[in-house]
Amino acid sequence: MNQLNLTLPNWIDSFLAKYPKIISDPEEQMRFVLALTERNIREKTGGPFGAAVFEQDSGKLVSVGVNVVIQQNCSAAHAEMMALMLAQKELDHYDLGDARFPAHRLVTSGKMCAMCLGNVCWSGIKEVLSSAEPEDVEKITGFDEGPAPQNYNQELERRGIKIKPELLRSEGQAVLQLYVDLGGHVYNATR
Repeated sequence: MNQLNLTLPNWIDSFLAKYPKIISDPEEQMRFVLALTERNIREKTGGPFGAAVFEQDSGKLVSVGVNVVIQQNCSAAHAEMMALMLAQKELDHYDLGDARFPAHRLVTSGKMCAMCLGNVCWSGIKEVLSSAEPEDVEKITGFDEGPAPQNYNQELERRGIKIKPELLRSEGQAVLQLYVDLGGHVYNATR
């Protein structure tokens, strides 16, 4: 067992075919991510989280990710982690902030958990747009978002990563509620 192979659900390609390859407006990028997240919920292929990496200035879509923790039997298979890893694979480089590339933005249905926050800090992403807040995720769904720092936004800004939280927050909350309403499984590790 010396290889890891994580994949997104089969419906991703048909979902992407319905959208343009360039989405320049940040709110439209978030609507795209929330639609991606809703599709993941309705297909029952993962948790209520979606993310995408875009070129910051052009709006070109680089990669998407949805939460596939249960499907892939991997606690690290969060939407943000999948989107960032696939963007790095697409660019064939571990640093999305390398000077050879345009600046990249992560758009996510919920502000990152502790694990995804760490990955954002090391990925080279220059900007994050998020919808639901960690307290929304915990209150609505019961998922544990982990020990993120109190000064979350300032920590990102200090590292040169702009953050724009609460973009279409009520829509992000509605997607979380949909997961609950449809009987989505809360798969926190036993504690």
